[in-house]
Amino acid sequence: MSPSADNLPQETLPTELGCEVLADGVRLQLRLDPDLPWFAGHFPGAPLLPGVTQIHWVMHYAASLLKLAQPFHGVDQLKFQRPLRPGAECSLRLQWQADKDQLLFQYLLGDEPASSGRVRLIP
Repeated sequence: MSPSADNLPQETLPTELGCEVLADGVRLQLRLDPDLPWFAGHFPGAPLLPGVTQIHWVMHYAASLLKLAQPFHGVDQLKFQRPLRPGAECSLRLQWQADKDQLLFQYLLGDEPASSGRVRLIP
């Protein structure tokens, strides 16, 4: 199943603590509530947010906040540097590059990168 821009059910989304509109995108402050279903079974005793969930959230917020409706085509330069764990507060930066039909994203824990990548959309 490829990530889509469809609205995800509220119970599958993090708590939004803030949103800042930037010239080329947005920055969200998020809390990863421990009861999110994504943590169940991934992994018992040391839960972390799955990478596919991070991409789904990128697509969700790109559709809802940046009004991007293009279908998902793929991900490049995907890097996972730090695990996103239950209860963590993080920021998500989305940067739209219209000339390339791509969306850059970066999750940060404080000032430290947690994950990043480049989502290609179908023009």
